[in-house]
Amino acid sequence: MGSKNDDKSVPTASPVTTGVSTTGISRKDFLKGSALAMLGVASAGTLAEAQSRPESNTVPVESCRHEGWSWETKPAPIPAAEIKNTITADVVVIGAGLSGFVAALSAKERGADVVIIDKNATYAARGGHITAFNSKVHARLGIKNDYRQTLRDWIAWAQGKVKEELLWEFGHKSGACMDWLIDQVEPRGLKVTLWGGYYKGPDYTENPVTHFFYKEASEFDYKNGIATGTGNPVLMETLEQIVKERGIRLDYKTKAVQLVRDGSGPVTAVIAGRKGNYTRYAARKSIIIATGCYASNDEMKRRYSPYSLAVDSQIYFPNKCNTGDGHIMAMQIGGAMQRQEPHGAAVHLESGAASYGFLHVNALGQRWKNEDVNTQSKSVTKALQPKGIAWSIYDRHGLDQVKQQVDAGIAGGLFYGQMFQRMGAPFDIEMERHLLEQDIKVGKVVTADSIEELARKMDVPVDKFVATVNRYNKLVANKNDVDFGKRAELLTAIVDAPFYAGRLISTLLSMAGGLRTNVNCEVLDAEDQPVPHLYATGAAGGDFFANDYPTLCPGTNHGRCVTFGRIAGIVAAGGSVDLIPSLDI
Repeated sequence: MGSKNDDKSVPTASPVTTGVSTTGISRKDFLKGSALAMLGVASAGTLAEAQSRPESNTVPVESCRHEGWSWETKPAPIPAAEIKNTITADVVVIGAGLSGFVAALSAKERGADVVIIDKNATYAARGGHITAFNSKVHARLGIKNDYRQTLRDWIAWAQGKVKEELLWEFGHKSGACMDWLIDQVEPRGLKVTLWGGYYKGPDYTENPVTHFFYKEASEFDYKNGIATGTGNPVLMETLEQIVKERGIRLDYKTKAVQLVRDGSGPVTAVIAGRKGNYTRYAARKSIIIATGCYASNDEMKRRYSPYSLAVDSQIYFPNKCNTGDGHIMAMQIGGAMQRQEPHGAAVHLESGAASYGFLHVNALGQRWKNEDVNTQSKSVTKALQPKGIAWSIYDRHGLDQVKQQVDAGIAGGLFYGQMFQRMGAPFDIEMERHLLEQDIKVGKVVTADSIEELARKMDVPVDKFVATVNRYNKLVANKNDVDFGKRAELLTAIVDAPFYAGRLISTLLSMAGGLRTNVNCEVLDAEDQPVPHLYATGAAGGDFFANDYPTLCPGTNHGRCVTFGRIAGIVAAGGSVDLIPSLDI
């Protein structure tokens, strides 16, 4: 087990999910477990969070009823006698994640005295995909995108229920903010490239806008569930070093519990710590909420996104820290949540087997959809199937077919392509074969020498499953999916043993809804007026997504952490967003 300063070995942990053994190492775990090495724990299992879904995937109506939400009761002010210390700074940042570090460094650049507090023992570092438009990486690789159309597609995905000015501000500013981030870390040995494994279908096309950082010695694989020198763990390690070197105070194990505001006046401080031994962090200028989302707060999910309660598992690192603390504190002093409901939830097929684009069947052994879609769409529709169960079916040629499709540029995406596949690099089939073997060992994939035997191992009706496979093979032979319209080039026969069935497991990564904000990242009240001196950035900010989490630009959540983290830091320190160059879309 590595420490947080040793990124050479980033162990992972597989979640415990309904009906599937996940005690081994998964091909997906590099994303969800990459922070473990940095936390220095004795066992990866001590940090793995996975909440099993009930047997039925339907959220009961009564679960959405309430006698009053807990945050609607404003707590009494913490007694002065329990506040043992006061620390004063120009800007106080609550949260030591990507958005918090970017905000703090940006405020420091504007001459502000900055302090960061976080309830965890170290920074939060998950994943590695970061969206930005028109960065210097795009220029270097000669890649151009129609960002105007991308943003219109994004708005259409949300049915227009987002705050469009935020999306357009992201479009204008994200490239320059990514360039700023690159300039911070490149002198310290980090490199950056674009992800080449993005989805390339004609209907659910993703865009080549996803950046990730890596160290020179990285091998870009995750055999045995280990990601080496790649993604946000190495980025956050480097940013922490910069934060400390630039004189920003960083107080870990310091939980923010209450914002201080006198009536309708400005927010002046945040009280943090524990009962009887609190510290008052007083802000001369501003406080920035960068506390992440609320995916570990079931009450908030029940209120704002009941669908999210029906997923198979939930993963977040550090464990269960995303409890909506910043949202709640802001609401209790007058801030408002975004109007658009339900909030979106980032739900991907993270914890189970790879989905690819093969035949998908449900617990009845029946096909129910066009499999030529992104992981978010598969997760959403899977939840509507009997018991929320789904499998991906292929034969011994399957992995070779995936490589052919990805290398030809006709397929890809999360859990189809490979997570750290660089732009222009081929699909690594040997790694995929190794990962398939691991998934078979832990029960995420079952294999058989006949379709009938495979059905029995899947515990689906044999006759219905056999009929489904026969029907699918007929569509393949005709090169025409008249049932669900899948592209002919992705139709592959299931005829040669051994046969494989990969269990698809939906995983809640983060909630995509938050506090009402404007383009300056100011927290707004119920009348859309700024709460003076209070800002929100990253997943704590709202109005950016609605109904669902779009995958048009993989890495959007991290992308807005960088872009709006920088905006929040500059504005909170007294600067202007105009200091950030704009892309003319």
